[in-house]
Amino acid sequence: MLLEPKELENIIVGVLFNNSFRWYVSPKDLWFLDMKKQEDAYVKKFRELGLKNIGNQLEQDDERKGIKVLDEHSFIEFAPKINKFISTTEELRELLKLNLLSETKEDTFYSFLPSLYVNFDKKELYSLYSEPASYEDFVPGNWIGLYEDFLHKIDRKEKYWYDENGTDLLNFEKNGEKR
Repeated sequence: MLLEPKELENIIVGVLFNNSFRWYVSPKDLWFLDMKKQEDAYVKKFRELGLKNIGNQLEQDDERKGIKVLDEHSFIEFAPKINKFISTTEELRELLKLNLLSETKEDTFYSFLPSLYVNFDKKELYSLYSEPASYEDFVPGNWIGLYEDFLHKIDRKEKYWYDENGTDLLNFEKNGEKR
């Protein structure tokens, strides 16, 4: 695993593409699906504040260069660029256990709570991101973007927050139900 989950910096993202599920631990800025919408909102806010010299305030990560809109078509180009951020369920589970030994449960909770679930097959983005980044507001026009609990949408075998005995290590889910 290249990056470790870190609250508000490196987020955990579940991705479903062509019926194949993967976890990514990556910089948070990679996952604003429609960067044009994000830029337009930034410019509007900047102008509302009475500032005229906007310049290029939004930097683009190398992985997103040339991909303004990340959708079911452009993910094919994007996926190889982010392979370095793939993490397995087992890797995340083991790292979660180690963090519980060295960090507070609260810090571990916020670092290891998945931030986003992006289902490219159904054109849906779900966010649990705790800060006002509003990923759900910056989805392509024909997509659904929602700020809501998505943990129940992830297959049980992919839920790294459950240990080998079926215990929810951080109480993300109560008795298998939505939080």
